Amino acid sequence: MSVLKREVSVRRLAGQLVLCCISVSFFSGCVMTKLADYMHEDFDAQSIETVHVLPVLDHRIDQSKSLKLDKWVHPVVERSLKQRGYSSSFHTDPALAAWISRDMLESPNSEFVARLQPQAAKWILLLVLEDSQSKMSFGSTGTAEMSGYGFNKETGEMVWRDKEVGKCGQGGLAGMMVKGFMERSAIEMATTEVLQTIPVREE
Repeated sequence: MSVLKREVSVRRLAGQLVLCCISVSFFSGCVMTKLADYMHEDFDAQSIETVHVLPVLDHRIDQSKSLKLDKWVHPVVERSLKQRGYSSSFHTDPALAAWISRDMLESPNSEFVARLQPQAAKWILLLVLEDSQSKMSFGSTGTAEMSGYGFNKETGEMVWRDKEVGKCGQGGLAGMMVKGFMERSAIEMATTEVLQTIPVREE
């Protein structure tokens, strides 16, 4: 098999595995909304119009490996929010989220919420990659931990928070061939799991 054909085959297999991992998560939670780690007592899905989604924040301890987080995560967010009845607007300027630290997210106050951009937005969604990795034995696995935060800039409050872990794996030679794609698959799965804790907005 030529190098070009082998590369095409690996990419096709990886795409199928990514789709499979996401589909398992997607269909397992499409009917019920899981409980979030935190939900404001006055959370009202019907009052939410456009959700402004910030760039994905990378809080991994080891950031030596560059990840295309917005490219991977934002399509998952758009699809998940649409399924749950929300419209969304995406922002990719890294400066919008780069200033946000772990300590700020531990107990965000009204001053923190007021600093969030865009200034004219009311509802802000921030996703944070806490950790991710892929491993290979006879096959390969990927794991990722993702946190999500929802803010109401009008009231200056955090209205929703959740953290989930995504895991994806493939055994045998097929799994060994696509190790590089497993981390992305796990990140996308963790994102889907987090967003399944947001209440469905009825039309």
